[in-house]
Amino acid sequence: RKGPAGCSAVDKSAPSPPHAYHTTISMDDWTDGYVTEVPYSVNHFPEMAPAHLRLALLQAGLAAPNTDRDFTYLELGFGQGLGLNMLAAAHPQGRFFGNDFMPAHVAAAQALADQAGLSNLQLVQDSFSQLRGRDLPPMDFIVLHGVYSWVNADNRAHIVALIARLLKPGGVVYLSYNCMPGWAHKAPLQRLMSEAAQRQSRGSALQGFHAARDLLRQLDAADAAFFANNPGARTALREIANASDAYLLHEFAPRGWTPFYCTDVAADMGRADLQFAASAKLFSNFPQWSLPPELRAVIDATEDSGMRELLRDFAMQTPLRRDVYLRSPRTLNAAEIEQEYDATLLALQRPPASCARHVRTPITALHLEDDVVDALLAALAGGPQTIAALRALPALANASPASIRETLNLMLCLGYLGPATAPKVETRGRVHALNKALLKRLHAGERLSGFVSPAHSAAVAIAYHDQLFLAAQQNEHSNPDTLASYAENVLQISTGPTATPSALPDLQREARNFLQYGDEYYRSLDLFGAT
Repeated sequence: RKGPAGCSAVDKSAPSPPHAYHTTISMDDWTDGYVTEVPYSVNHFPEMAPAHLRLALLQAGLAAPNTDRDFTYLELGFGQGLGLNMLAAAHPQGRFFGNDFMPAHVAAAQALADQAGLSNLQLVQDSFSQLRGRDLPPMDFIVLHGVYSWVNADNRAHIVALIARLLKPGGVVYLSYNCMPGWAHKAPLQRLMSEAAQRQSRGSALQGFHAARDLLRQLDAADAAFFANNPGARTALREIANASDAYLLHEFAPRGWTPFYCTDVAADMGRADLQFAASAKLFSNFPQWSLPPELRAVIDATEDSGMRELLRDFAMQTPLRRDVYLRSPRTLNAAEIEQEYDATLLALQRPPASCARHVRTPITALHLEDDVVDALLAALAGGPQTIAALRALPALANASPASIRETLNLMLCLGYLGPATAPKVETRGRVHALNKALLKRLHAGERLSGFVSPAHSAAVAIAYHDQLFLAAQQNEHSNPDTLASYAENVLQISTGPTATPSALPDLQREARNFLQYGDEYYRSLDLFGAT
């Protein structure tokens, strides 16, 4: 995606790795119906960071665990482990744990941890049932992305049991999962693809799913009633047609795959003594920006909190929920909320030039106040600032407190800003070691979702081509032509020969925009240290 003047904006998509750590394992009993033929994409998800979860809970008026001192964090089913490594590097005061049962995933994650010298990260190749036998400490945070929808009922029971045993009072669970009715158009496609692939007697699981996808296309082309009567199904089929192999297999192949109504998941979490607290998708915590007034009135008239969430999913046709649950939640009083809010550290999450002023929320178009946004971006260009410091900026002396607060909240929802953490003394060296290890993988053609900033003590999502230009700078390239040539060479490793008459000129144009609009911002992140 492009920002103003063509500057590369933050790319929050999740590109799949082209070749990293492939393994071919048959779908036998040990997988419990989970396909392991292709590794999952190399991603991190900002919503899983302790600072982001704290912010989501603060918006709901609830307390989060203190991460200024020692804390514990467990990721169930960590995939390639990029996010877990990033968090461990950025938070030396925390102890991080994670499991995944795919050997290739664990090997990749452990290799990265070893290269970065992370001693506060413990990774195990365990199923969820095996993990229940481990001697693990009580956890402040337990997180899992997508996994709950992908595993079978037995493994979901193991997950609930792990949470019930390990989560501390006041502890946080982040749980993202495929949600109904948002998957209503796509769920039948998953079933047909899964049935067709399982009944195929020859070839790999991936070949089976490619054939099943072709079968869906044939049904659509022949105007099957399901597609003719469900326009949303045709849209879903187009999405599937463009999906990466990693997404296709991990999202559609598991035999236990289930999209859930939020009330069913709440009942499961209730068995672990948890209560729904907030959404990690920040827009969802602001009904004025995510729900039309007529629907807000219907939902607000409903007393039952679980029913309100279910109505919200129908109102928004939510395909993926990002739920935050708490054990023994503590409600903050008004004074505590203001104190916590003022102390919240914020940081830029993208180059200022890519922060558009005309924006869309899930329901409407808005225009950000130019004077307020200009002052906030200028202040944050120098590094993270507390909300109290931002509210006290001389340039905002004539802005109302309500206007400043609304603008900050909207910029957080849009991803222009993100919560940061004050770095510890040892953070910088750890983060630089991790980022340099990631640079080697990027140079070898692996597609990543970003790097870690020691200035923010947090991961930062970065557009793929901007990552390549950053890598080129670390290889002592400094002008648009050499940045573009480096990027072109890596792209050919990543995707195969892709050169077209316009490919290099396009990269040169992007490199010029990168240097003009993004270079100062990326230097402020202190990603790699002195070269």
